Amino acid sequence: MRLLSFITALILVTSFGNMGYAQNKITVRGVVKDQAQQTLLAGVSISTAKPQKTIAATDSKGAFTVLVDAGSELVFTYAGYTPIRKTFLSSVSGVEISISPNNNSMQEVVVQGFKTKTRETSTGSSLVLSGKALQDVPVSNVMELLQGKVAGLNIQNNSGSPGGMGTINIRGLSGSTVSADGFLTPTSPLFVIDGVPVDMNSNFEYGFQGGGAGISPLSLIPPEDIEQMDVLKDAAATSQYGARAAYGVIIVTTKRGKSKVPIVQYSTNVFVKTPPKLRETIGGKEERAFRINSILQYDTSYQHALSLINSTPFLSDSLNPYYNNATNWQDYFFRNTYNQQHNMSIRGGDDKFNYKTNLNYYQENGIIQNTGFKRYSLSMNALYAPSQQFRMTVNLSSSLGQKKNGSGVGLVQTGVASSANSSSLLPPPSLFSDNNSALATANVVNNNKTINISSSWDMQYEPVKGVRFGNLLSYNLVTGSSDRFTPSYLSGGTSEAYSSNDRNYTIYDRTMLSLTKTLNRVHNLSGYVFNEINATSFRPNVIQLSQTASDQITGPIGYSWANTLGGTLNSLNETRQHGYGGSFSYNYDRKYVLDFNFRLDGLSTTGAKQPYSNNPSVSARWNFGKEKWMEKYDWLSYGSLKASWGRNIKPTGNIFDTYGRYNVGLPYNNNPTVSIDYGTIPNEHFLPETQTQSNVGIETGLFGDMVNFTMEGYYRSVDNQVMGIDLSNTSGFSKMNTNAKSIVNYGMEWTTTVRVFKPTNPFKWTVSANGSMNRDILAKLPDGLRQITQTISDGGSNVPIVYRLGRNVFSNLLYYTQGVYANTENVPVNMATGLRQALSTTSGYLSFQAGDPRWTDVNGDYIIDEKDLLPIGNPVPRFVGGFASQMEYKRFQLNMNWSFTLDRDLLNASFAQMMQNFAKPATMSALVPIDKYNYWKPTVPGEKLGGGTVNARYPNPFDFLRAEQLQPYRSNQTLFLEDGSYWKLNNVVLIYNVDRKMLTRLHMTSCKLTLTANNVLTISKYTGPDPEMVTQLGRDNSGGYPNARSYAAGINVQF
Repeated sequence: MRLLSFITALILVTSFGNMGYAQNKITVRGVVKDQAQQTLLAGVSISTAKPQKTIAATDSKGAFTVLVDAGSELVFTYAGYTPIRKTFLSSVSGVEISISPNNNSMQEVVVQGFKTKTRETSTGSSLVLSGKALQDVPVSNVMELLQGKVAGLNIQNNSGSPGGMGTINIRGLSGSTVSADGFLTPTSPLFVIDGVPVDMNSNFEYGFQGGGAGISPLSLIPPEDIEQMDVLKDAAATSQYGARAAYGVIIVTTKRGKSKVPIVQYSTNVFVKTPPKLRETIGGKEERAFRINSILQYDTSYQHALSLINSTPFLSDSLNPYYNNATNWQDYFFRNTYNQQHNMSIRGGDDKFNYKTNLNYYQENGIIQNTGFKRYSLSMNALYAPSQQFRMTVNLSSSLGQKKNGSGVGLVQTGVASSANSSSLLPPPSLFSDNNSALATANVVNNNKTINISSSWDMQYEPVKGVRFGNLLSYNLVTGSSDRFTPSYLSGGTSEAYSSNDRNYTIYDRTMLSLTKTLNRVHNLSGYVFNEINATSFRPNVIQLSQTASDQITGPIGYSWANTLGGTLNSLNETRQHGYGGSFSYNYDRKYVLDFNFRLDGLSTTGAKQPYSNNPSVSARWNFGKEKWMEKYDWLSYGSLKASWGRNIKPTGNIFDTYGRYNVGLPYNNNPTVSIDYGTIPNEHFLPETQTQSNVGIETGLFGDMVNFTMEGYYRSVDNQVMGIDLSNTSGFSKMNTNAKSIVNYGMEWTTTVRVFKPTNPFKWTVSANGSMNRDILAKLPDGLRQITQTISDGGSNVPIVYRLGRNVFSNLLYYTQGVYANTENVPVNMATGLRQALSTTSGYLSFQAGDPRWTDVNGDYIIDEKDLLPIGNPVPRFVGGFASQMEYKRFQLNMNWSFTLDRDLLNASFAQMMQNFAKPATMSALVPIDKYNYWKPTVPGEKLGGGTVNARYPNPFDFLRAEQLQPYRSNQTLFLEDGSYWKLNNVVLIYNVDRKMLTRLHMTSCKLTLTANNVLTISKYTGPDPEMVTQLGRDNSGGYPNARSYAAGINVQF
């Protein structure tokens, strides 16, 4: 009994001791900082390990104070950093917690479908980019900064127009439809910005040779507000976005509040934009002598040459001050500009409630007169989560873009500085100059404006643990307007006014029910079902007035009714998309992962015979690095194999292709009539474009994540592409749009990241490289055809293209140039007729002679005509990728980014046009120094039929009498087909983080100083102005807006 009483007393004493210990509270005070940069971190979450509960977060100065039980283990977590655990037995002050960036790629959070996962459970092909990599270089469009950063993402900045956008393709060419004016139908990926889907492929051109506002929606997003970007590439990753994600998905997530104490952050950049290197020109007296000498040498007689010279005032009247000039027209158009950017954000909160407001202003003056872009942006978001069962997020953003296009037209601003090609003999532009059209660049009123308002509301509720209900509703409105006025003194005495406006809205709603369950700690099950609807509407209106009342009154009416045009354009459309489906995912101990997705999509543009389309996908992942038999390989940090297959669709055409277009006809018996448009026959079998893709890949980490390597291979078929076919005249209709064209893409991608030194080394150097190899093949044409030729009228080269089965998707039709005839005796002679080989012209046949190009006679009939054209070259690059270097030492950081585009063929039409000017001595166009080119020269000056330069590369450029028919410098020949490969140093960034001891006296928590250079260097064998400034058909007309080089200085401070 005594023993029992003693044991009872001992237990009671021990229990009270433990209870006393548990109730012993301690206070922990300190700061959290970045281990590498020694900067304080605001918004670091602090939680207890047992029980797992968030109890605090660091304030704007990185400081924290918590009251916990003695012996508690605290966990410090921050996005992008490795969590740190610390145990505290007693109260402590002034503790410093250092955390390092998370280099474990497997714990990186990625997006797949409508869910977020860690990379080790993700089966799709995707890549995450931190917003920090996009915020030090001031640009008008954030996509410029993605060039060379993502394997398989091909970005070509082929328009330097401020506020514009280049071309974006994921994994090769997705479309093959080319308009008559040489534009390839855009196939940019879907962008999802804070839950709001934005379609970048809704580009259009208005009638009457006009363009819309020309402002890309991406130009309205300030890079400073981006938290991260997720690039989804294969069908498994994009499957749940259905009918909008056939070309890939790029998810843009903006910043959120993470600190209980509000954080105020301000950044600014001032930068200089400089024009690219301009071409050399022959000026003044030298130009006149050059022209006169050409006429004297190549005219039919000396007397006729003198007559031509005397009848050309700018050649004969050299004493006239009007023609006695040496004007550098390029200096008149191009200029250096000074620009600025400002961004301010206020954010704060915790896991239960956080908020953010961001205000941005960007101003860029174009390097061409009367061009530029301004952006005003205000965005807000808030999260409210009073409990773990309920969560609501609201986003609201508004942006205004203002753009000045000068005299440029269309999407690439063609003709914006066309007068720079004028003769130097002309005086500077004035009202009385023959080149007064140059005044249009600076005096044409061209104002464009785009307003974007987007909002989203996301609510999630978990009534039972593991079962969650969610609804996402978003609305996006884009309105654009364009006003252009040309005064009468710049338009032949007739003023012109052009005005356009458009409205484009998108409503999207998705309801989802998800389930998550874990069995026996290793069997992880999850799934969801959803229903979504998407509605879009677009309506453009245009009016063009001719002969307004005066140059001061620009409308609303003009007095030339016959030349006044306007109304709603036929590109208006309204579409509806409905989809529903589900997803199921299973993983065993995060080692074996299996995903299934299925959805049904219905489109208003689809024919009645097949209103819905099935879109399944299946994918799997094996993390073999977790296998027990791999534990002995300590050099392997992780290793994974993955594979996927899936199908997506993309809406094509419009409702008129399916159901026809109806017009209001003439009245009958005083009643209005409606009749069908006989231009295009309705097609009730019209289908959406279908993409089927397979993907396999391997991911490995070596030597403690010092080396990361990813390689993927893919095969994609794009079917049901739209192509119009002509119909027999007996049908009553002209043509029908069919789904009768298919292309195939296959290739591989690789990404490597190497951390050269160990994390403990004060000098840190990270090198990354990525690349992709892609090949595209045309697989199907309408009606079993093997080849179709299309005429292109792009205002420059006008070279036709050909679609031929088994080849790359499209090729240019060219004459194969074998060289130049050094002597007339070298020209082949038809033994049957005794005549020299000749060129077929509109006026007969022109025999070749010395100095003419030597084109291959493919069919051997001794006549060079369209039958001798060959499909040659591929404008789509075979290899794209980039390199990046990031070096850190103490407070300094140096970043460099390169990109490359290899193995593609470009048609240097700009050089052809430049050489064509030499055959027009009586035309006032610019001439360039020609001595550096190996062109044919006669042995005896003036002797045209004799011998000349042997092995000359270029034909005789001065024989102006024959040039009009012969066209020796025509664009459609292999003489101007060049390798368009290039290596580009995109940007260099130098960063200095100011010592926080100094900042404390200034009441700042961080300060970063930056120096940047953008579009620094391009290395290429291409002889044209810029291998990037070409159309997607590989044409370099140099009639658009060049890319500028910029230098910037910036500061980023946080309070």
